[in-house]
Amino acid sequence: MVRPALIALVVIGALSLFLVSRPVPTPPTPNRGVKLENVRLTLYPEQDPKARWEFAAAQVEQDPGSREAKVTGLQSGQRFVENRLDMRLSAPEVTIDRADNLRLPYARVEILKGCYTVNLGKPGEVPVTIDQREGFRAPSVFITAPSLEVQGKDFKSDFGIENPSWRDPIEKFISGGEQPPCPIEGGSS
Repeated sequence: MVRPALIALVVIGALSLFLVSRPVPTPPTPNRGVKLENVRLTLYPEQDPKARWEFAAAQVEQDPGSREAKVTGLQSGQRFVENRLDMRLSAPEVTIDRADNLRLPYARVEILKGCYTVNLGKPGEVPVTIDQREGFRAPSVFITAPSLEVQGKDFKSDFGIENPSWRDPIEKFISGGEQPPCPIEGGSS
C-alpha cells in the first residue's frame, strides 16, 4: 500500500515540476484599436505645453501597436497658443504619433500672425512633419503673404516662419504702394 502511494506521489511531483518549468505563453494582444466616427479631438502636446490642437474629422482610428492615431476626413484643424488661434490646418489626413507630432501626406497651413499661407508638400512626395518642438519639415513649400511669394525644397521652419530654411528658393517680393489686406480670416500682416 505504501509503495503505490509513493509511486503516485513521485509521479504527481514530477508532473508538477514539468508543468511549473514550462514557459507560460502570453496571449497575443489584439491588433484592434479604437475607431471613432464624427469626432472632435483636442491634442495637448507634451512638448509644447502652451499649445493645443483641435480637430474635427469623419474618423479617428487608434493603433495600439504603434500608439498612433490616424485622423481621416479632416474637416478642420486649428492650433491655439495660450488660448489664441495661431493657425489653421487643412490636409486629407493626419497621423498623430506617440510624441504628439503630426505626419501628413501634404498640408495647407494658414498662419494668422504674418498672414502666411503655407502649402507644405505635394501628393506623391515624402510626408510632411509638424514637430511640436521644432515646427515644419516638408519636401517642398510654397508660401504666400500680401508682400511675398516663396517656393523651395527641403523646407524647415518654426511655427511663425521666423527662421525658415529651404533649398533652391524662388522668391518674389511685392514692393511699392499700399500693401494689400490679409486674405486670411483673423490674420494680420
